[in-house]
Amino acid sequence: MNIFKEMALSIYSYKTYKEFLKNKKSKVFLFGIVLMLIYFAVTMLIPFAGFQIRTGGIGSLLDENIPDFSLSDGELWVEDVIEYDAGGTYMCIDTDPEYVFYDADEMEDQLYRYTSVILMDSEKMIVKSGGEVQGFYFSDLDLECDKDDWMRWVPFINFMIVAFLILAYIWMCALFFFGVLFVALLGMIAVSCMKYQMTFGQLYLLGIYSRTLPLIIKAAISFLPVNIPFFVFFNYGISVFILVRVIQNLKEQQLNRPLEFTSNTEYYSGSNLGSNNSNNDNNNNGNDFSWMK
Repeated sequence: MNIFKEMALSIYSYKTYKEFLKNKKSKVFLFGIVLMLIYFAVTMLIPFAGFQIRTGGIGSLLDENIPDFSLSDGELWVEDVIEYDAGGTYMCIDTDPEYVFYDADEMEDQLYRYTSVILMDSEKMIVKSGGEVQGFYFSDLDLECDKDDWMRWVPFINFMIVAFLILAYIWMCALFFFGVLFVALLGMIAVSCMKYQMTFGQLYLLGIYSRTLPLIIKAAISFLPVNIPFFVFFNYGISVFILVRVIQNLKEQQLNRPLEFTSNTEYYSGSNLGSNNSNNDNNNNGNDFSWMK
């Protein structure tokens, strides 16, 4: 039975779980890896691919949003004036040589309304963060760069994104197999209450298959604009419910199994028959009831 057929059967066919117990550990582990790969693709890869298509990629996004600028010899030049004012945040970048902000100490009273502030003119940058206003002169930074320098970081940024996705998938797989431990532990309680014998390893194996339906539901809910409170209990509750039904089904199959009778062929061999006949003769000789006739 292939893995994808097992995924479908693990959702609704509790009787099939008995067949899952016959699978090798490597196949069960592969089942979990593939299941998480599908979940990861639906919840992260597909949305990221959609973002890439809409924006044209990180490179295109940076090229559109970063204006032409250059920082050289302690002087900043930006092609256009940039101003943003919303939600307690204010940013203004104006590098016209005739337009110069005051020093940081003199700007403190004027910026009391904002929580975060970034001001840049041709010679300095003023930043307000955590209620403190500080100023930095570009000549003190010993830094020279322009837009092209920033765009050269695009391949590295793409590499970091790919590395992050790989690490995220590995982390999700680790959480998946760790979460099955709780399902198996609750399964041990259910087995004890139902007076049925199963090992922890068997319950852990079945717990992996029981995670299919909850992950499908979780993936579907991830696209909703709202969050469901305490969904984690509902998520693992489905797996425990499936595991209890599987245990109940296995117990019923064992109780309904017909009795098996075995015959001892040696007992009916010629020698035994002969010995039995001789014993009978001896018994008859020793116990003669002919007088009762």
